[in-house]
Amino acid sequence: MSTDLFQNPPDDPFFEAVAADDPNDAYAILRDLREHDPVHPVPGLGFWLVTRHADVKRLFNDPENVTNDRRAYEHYVPRGEEGSLVRWAENNGLFAMAPRDHARVRRLVSVAFRPRAVRRMDSQIRDVVEQYAAPLRGRSGETLDLMNDFTNPIPNAVISRITGVPPGGDEVRFRELAQRAIRGFFTFTSDEVKTDSEAAFTELATWVREMAKERRDAPREDLISDLIRAQDDDERLQDDEIITLITGLISAGSETTALGGLVAIRALLEHTEAAERMRADRTLIPNAINEILRWGFGGPGGLPRYAIRDFELRGQKIRKGQMLMLSFGGASRDPRVWPDPDRFDIERDCRELTVFGGGPHYCMGANLARSEMGAMVDSALDILPPGSRPRDDLMTFEPAGFFKRPTNLPIEVA
Repeated sequence: MSTDLFQNPPDDPFFEAVAADDPNDAYAILRDLREHDPVHPVPGLGFWLVTRHADVKRLFNDPENVTNDRRAYEHYVPRGEEGSLVRWAENNGLFAMAPRDHARVRRLVSVAFRPRAVRRMDSQIRDVVEQYAAPLRGRSGETLDLMNDFTNPIPNAVISRITGVPPGGDEVRFRELAQRAIRGFFTFTSDEVKTDSEAAFTELATWVREMAKERRDAPREDLISDLIRAQDDDERLQDDEIITLITGLISAGSETTALGGLVAIRALLEHTEAAERMRADRTLIPNAINEILRWGFGGPGGLPRYAIRDFELRGQKIRKGQMLMLSFGGASRDPRVWPDPDRFDIERDCRELTVFGGGPHYCMGANLARSEMGAMVDSALDILPPGSRPRDDLMTFEPAGFFKRPTNLPIEVA
């Protein structure tokens, strides 16, 4: 794929949605695609954009036709050199496992998420959020950057804390490596980003391996120790499996949860009545998180699947090896599932939410992400009194493939 597409995208609805300055414009473009061209071929990029909820839901769990193993992609280029840790992780990670092995690992991981561990994680999440929230309270009249000072550092700090990395310099280094490692795993990233990501991933995985060895000799109250203790029918997780699980949790949960926190704060500021209801009744927050994710997360982006055979979808002939991008924004505002889908309703039934995937590869960190976002929203309601407003004129962005990634979230505090 030519990098010229990043600077000079074709005249196509998908690229128009990506480039739209107003999210409402992007969702309007997705609405038109969903109704008239629900399986849309994206020129120059060689993938199909899938925008209907029923199709997205089906393709998350359709092993006869698609896989999330990127090695099935017709334009697949292996990461890392032969024999490198990055190459090994790609060939042995959760997405590459045979169904039986994948089911075994998920079963063992579920043992590590028993009530005691979940309560400990909830406490660690609250501690981390409070660490970053405390300096931001009482800042009336100031303009705060709630991305770099709040939503961005929290997810990686949480993951490092629950993994067992102590607060302080080690936690900062762990977070920096995690952020660099993550960016190379997104679709259509540059070679420069991939190279930096591979170096960070290698250092991070080596660190996790050493921690696993230490925990086998002296278990602690942390996730790595829980995974080591996990046992079912005399089966245990091996250190290499723990490495792929922890690094997978980092790559899946940090950048996405940081952006989820950003979406949540903007939703609070744009829907002041809903924010006031949550401010008065914090029990509304958990369901509000699902509605925030439905209403504002992902836009035209989504998760890829790769065709493992030729098949037909909505009259389009999908060829073996092609990518299908399952659009979050398309599925999450499909009126066939969501009445009045453009309306923000914190009491909406969101059981059909697709942003965490579905089927056997449903995101294992979904509840962790929801807890983090809930804690961030709870604190943001105290940081930002009524009348606070986003300063869109001060926002900046950086390229992330053909998407624009915000680099800040300036909010003027009332």
